[in-house]
Amino acid sequence: MADTNLIVDFEPIGKRVEAKAGITILDAIRQAGLPITADCGGLGLCGQCRVIVRQQLESLAPITPTELNWFTETELTAGYRLACEAVLLGDVRVDLPSSSLILGQRLQVTSNLYEDAPPDSQSDNIIQAYPLTLPAANIHDLRSDLSRAFDKLSEAYGLTNLTASPAVVRNLSPLLRQNQWQITALVRGQEVIGFLSPGKHPLGLAVDLGTTKIAVYLLDLTTGETLAAEGIPNPQIGYGEDVISRLVYAENSPEGSAILAQAVHTTLAEIAQTLAKNAGVSTQEIAEVCMVGNTAMTHLFLELPISQLAMAPYVPAASTPLEGRASDMGLPFANDCRVYIPSCVAGFVGADLVSMTLATGIGQDKRAVMGIDIGTNTEIVLALPGRKRMMALSCASGPAFEGAHIRYGMRAAAGGIERVRIIDGKPMIQTIGKNPPVGICGSGIIDAVAELRRIGAINYRGRFQETIPGVRLGKYGLEYLLVPSEESGSGEDISITQHDVNEIQLAKGAIRAGITVLLQTGGVQAEDLDEIILAGAFGTYLNLDTAIAMNLLPDLPLQRYRQVGNAAGVGAKQMLLSRRRREQANAISQQIEYVELTVYPDFRNIFAQSMLFYR
Repeated sequence: MADTNLIVDFEPIGKRVEAKAGITILDAIRQAGLPITADCGGLGLCGQCRVIVRQQLESLAPITPTELNWFTETELTAGYRLACEAVLLGDVRVDLPSSSLILGQRLQVTSNLYEDAPPDSQSDNIIQAYPLTLPAANIHDLRSDLSRAFDKLSEAYGLTNLTASPAVVRNLSPLLRQNQWQITALVRGQEVIGFLSPGKHPLGLAVDLGTTKIAVYLLDLTTGETLAAEGIPNPQIGYGEDVISRLVYAENSPEGSAILAQAVHTTLAEIAQTLAKNAGVSTQEIAEVCMVGNTAMTHLFLELPISQLAMAPYVPAASTPLEGRASDMGLPFANDCRVYIPSCVAGFVGADLVSMTLATGIGQDKRAVMGIDIGTNTEIVLALPGRKRMMALSCASGPAFEGAHIRYGMRAAAGGIERVRIIDGKPMIQTIGKNPPVGICGSGIIDAVAELRRIGAINYRGRFQETIPGVRLGKYGLEYLLVPSEESGSGEDISITQHDVNEIQLAKGAIRAGITVLLQTGGVQAEDLDEIILAGAFGTYLNLDTAIAMNLLPDLPLQRYRQVGNAAGVGAKQMLLSRRRREQANAISQQIEYVELTVYPDFRNIFAQSMLFYR
């Protein structure tokens, strides 16, 4: 059976692929490179990899108990299946609903922290560009082309003891002759890493490698100008929403680490091509990459050992800055382009937290400031300059704020409910793009749960109160109806279930517990903080009143909060351009004290209290 080839027709994308019988639809989707959401990594836990089989139902193995739990009889009759559960037996046509795809998401790449600027000085540039006019080779001057370039660099700029790899030399001879012996040499330290045509500037990529999304910025390394930027879903989502799921996949699957690394390498190459085209430049001009991400993401990107990172005491393979060659990763950049990854702190507090701290200036003045980068893996830093202390931790807030593990959850894409108010017993919603509602995204689920608590539909423990109007008994127990089927874009009711509330309690409990632990470790109260900085996409769109009302954030005046957008991406830009900023980031990573939640005294009680709703 497993050796039998069959055809799977994916619609409305219109892609037909050949697959082996015996694998799941999810396996076939992955092989086809389609952007399906599979937040639990294919374990049947999230219910998001929903597909619809319109024809050839006999071409699939029978419906599983897991699917019976996720779908109503009406949905099953209509052909709904979970891609991770449905095993292929023959040719089949599969519809991919828009709510199951990770296309068209609203991904945060902007920030209010950054002004395009060149490095502080020529000597501060990571890549230095030197225009050269070389004497043409002739019968009386038989020096090699590389020697000719090195001699001119020494004569004109005083650069000596330079080296160059064969990859750099490979295009030197034709480039010289095509440009009448005029070129620009790119020098990184004591290495010549590439040559460009005269007048060309070296370019760089700043990359924020998030668990859910990848933000990529194309910069001119000479002027500091951002030429183009783009946010794209992390392709590793199909192998698990959270970092632990991906670490388990990498450990337990043959070539798992290579598959996860290659997924990001390929996506980064593609987005670089798109950005370069939009900016009217070539990827061959990209001479440096600076990438930040949490420790697990950067380890997987570099294919570093991860076994020791997946279990206590969660030790990174390396915490110092790391560099790799872009060519080793299949990235089509300048000849000897390097990929620089700044230092991490420890555990899952990675280079992204360091980058965010650098960009926001946390700890650089006398104020007591907390920075929170909210995501699937939330990192928090607390600076107490008066006590000469800076500490940080990571909390597994999980993917619920991205819509995962929520019955009608989805990521921030068109049709996602992003705002909810309940007025006179009637839910009032706002959707992304003002499209008909098809699901509920992170900010919407936060609003909805806070509103349910406000009207008394759930108590302080998060349990539904069936006497409140709007609360009804559904297939999965008590729930609150947000959108009836006749008003939704999916043709089905959109409701908030007890399970959804529980998932949000776990996520917000993890973050609030992390805040409490850091405050206790620093010996201060929330009221002592001069500012709380919220970073990341979720932090940008979060309604502060709602977050405070549901006990996600401390009850402080709103003017003490600042929402800054993608601060980690800003820090990556700064380190891409400046040697000095890299040194500052390294100093920050060494200054930060790491706090491990799993061994913190009374953490379980703090977490339990943090899950409660007090208003």
